[in-house]
Amino acid sequence: MNKKYLLLSIIPFLLPACQNLPQHTTMPQMMNTQHNHDINLKQILTDYTWSYQATQNLPAITASFDQSQNLSISTGCNQQNGSWQLTGQTLTTSLLRSTMMMCSPQLMLQEKLSAALFDQSKLTLQINHHNSNTPQLQMIDQTGKTFTFTFTGTIKPEAQYQSTAEIIFLDIAPTTKPCTNTTNAQCFQVKEIKYNDQGIQTYIDQNWRVLPERIQGYTHDPKVKKTIRVKRFQTKATVPQYAYIYDMTVQQEVITP
Repeated sequence: MNKKYLLLSIIPFLLPACQNLPQHTTMPQMMNTQHNHDINLKQILTDYTWSYQATQNLPAITASFDQSQNLSISTGCNQQNGSWQLTGQTLTTSLLRSTMMMCSPQLMLQEKLSAALFDQSKLTLQINHHNSNTPQLQMIDQTGKTFTFTFTGTIKPEAQYQSTAEIIFLDIAPTTKPCTNTTNAQCFQVKEIKYNDQGIQTYIDQNWRVLPERIQGYTHDPKVKKTIRVKRFQTKATVPQYAYIYDMTVQQEVITP
């Protein structure tokens, strides 16, 4: 028996592409962007997603700053959103809005820590960009004492591939097949789906095809057939290739005997 679960039914909204407190510390001896004009602090801030591991065994607090000055924060439960401005090394944030899901007490404490740091705050930023793969961003909260929060950066695919994502929808089959471009590996079987502006399905591949690339961030379950939204980037390889980034699950169908 097959059971379908429609996770997001309003397709038009899918289409657009785009606790341990830190210890009291002194000012870190890190690269000072005020005296290093080769580093564009705003560019680095928006090119990366920044994560702070406040408490072990809990999801990290993750902050994303976009070019439109929107701030999005994931705390492990609720999502917090606001706006931001950067003047020199001073980051100013607006009043945060938050979703209102109930969380575990540990996650609620972590959410309060995130709000205490980012809600209508002025933070001094310093960055260590010696390692471009994992830059370190320090946010210094001036509250009479200096508390330093160190965030680790993960480059966003838009910055990595220097392109805008194409949003596509894929049906993912429960079973995998041997990859055609490598040995001893399994690849997803997919069908591409297209929708019009009203969210009505206008096209679907007639046959399953083997997708040679992996879908970054996607967790496969052989008991579930899924329709997912994916960001597809064209890489700078000599032979045109694509990078696929999992965005969200639109629909899933549990396959039972």
